[in-house]
Amino acid sequence: MDRGSRRSIRRNCCLQPIRSKVRVDADRTCAPKGIQVATVMKNKQPLRPLLQDAGIIPAIRKPELLDRALAAHGKLIYLLCGDPENIGDLLRRTLEVGKLPIVNIDLVSGLSRDQHALSYVEKRGAKGIISTHGETLRQAQSLGLYIIQRTFLLDSGAMENICHQMKNSPADALEVLPAVAAPKLVHRISSIASDIALVGGGLISSMREVEDLLAQGLTAVSISDPQLWIA
Repeated sequence: MDRGSRRSIRRNCCLQPIRSKVRVDADRTCAPKGIQVATVMKNKQPLRPLLQDAGIIPAIRKPELLDRALAAHGKLIYLLCGDPENIGDLLRRTLEVGKLPIVNIDLVSGLSRDQHALSYVEKRGAKGIISTHGETLRQAQSLGLYIIQRTFLLDSGAMENICHQMKNSPADALEVLPAVAAPKLVHRISSIASDIALVGGGLISSMREVEDLLAQGLTAVSISDPQLWIA
């Protein structure tokens, strides 16, 4: 894909209709007992516009790839790696260039998925959490973090289960793996919770696939291949 096509993706990402709204209501405020739900920060920008502007979200699987990701377009960075010794440095470097680090807490070595682990990364600069675990996401909600629920769409049974979960999910976005399956959920999710953004991740190997996925209604895609990160 030539450079002109990459510029086209950036332009189209910015022109997607923004349908987001900040909403905290009874059916989606599901904090565990004993945990007080944080008041929505007045200056916290809704996640959907950030996803739409980026189009492609760099997903870091190795710390040494962070510098390349920081040069990419958009304000969001996925951290799919790290441990208690280096996560603080990864978060600090991301924040220093004005980007927002979103941590997949399930993939940080040496940390559990409990409230203490979430507080640990939040205090070091994490602005959002990715997880496949609903309880972890509800705990992250209590800290005022962006919440991305990750799921795998393997068959029709999984689709029904995902739709059921999203009716009471605190998530700002749903990330579906593999990305090629995510468009099947576009209309279902928009009818259940129109303010939840839909992200595709996994098995994306070309800019043409990125274009096709965004054209089918995804808000953004996450990609771990540095060759596809748009500067």
